[in-house]
Amino acid sequence: MPIKFIARTLTPLISLALLLGPLPVRAEQRIRCDSPGFGYRHCRADTDNRVELVRTYSLFACREGQSWGYDHRGVWVDRGCSAEFKVGHRGGGGDDTGKVVAGVALVGLVALLAANANKNKQESQEVASWAIGTFSGFDRTEGLDVQVTILPGGQVTGRAGSNEFTGSFKGNKLQAGRHAFQVEQSGNGFEATDDNDSRHRVTFKRVGSGY
Repeated sequence: MPIKFIARTLTPLISLALLLGPLPVRAEQRIRCDSPGFGYRHCRADTDNRVELVRTYSLFACREGQSWGYDHRGVWVDRGCSAEFKVGHRGGGGDDTGKVVAGVALVGLVALLAANANKNKQESQEVASWAIGTFSGFDRTEGLDVQVTILPGGQVTGRAGSNEFTGSFKGNKLQAGRHAFQVEQSGNGFEATDDNDSRHRVTFKRVGSGY
């Protein structure tokens, strides 16, 4: 979507937002909580006894009551669970319902325009052909067989042992579950080196096209 069109569209919407005034303040927040070395960890937060799992970062499943849970003081994780949680309630109230609805509609339209522009940008950044497909390797650090599939748009799915994960591939960076790797082409596959530990390397060989 052309930048000039977005600017022409947003100008009247911004003016409308100024007339409507600020949107209600949200009391909810998002926190990330990680299980270190498969151990128990409690992350403090004012949950108001309302918690929702938003996104999982770990290679291991996060199941409520088994590997994560919460109380009024925060969120706990265990057994390798690493995830982002939404805690608390939405604030607001009063008699400004019309303003709230209009404001929400405005935010939604602006987000839609931004998402459309971002989608067009992403579509122009195709993944290199050598990185598209299904690859397998052995992660000596984790002690697991790993299989990963990279699609042309950069979406990533995979399995480490018996655990499934998702991620993304952009440029020379592979985000796989809770790990981020620098990737370098090698033969008919690639070598992935952990951003946080150069000793953590996995060599992947192509085993399929990914389609």
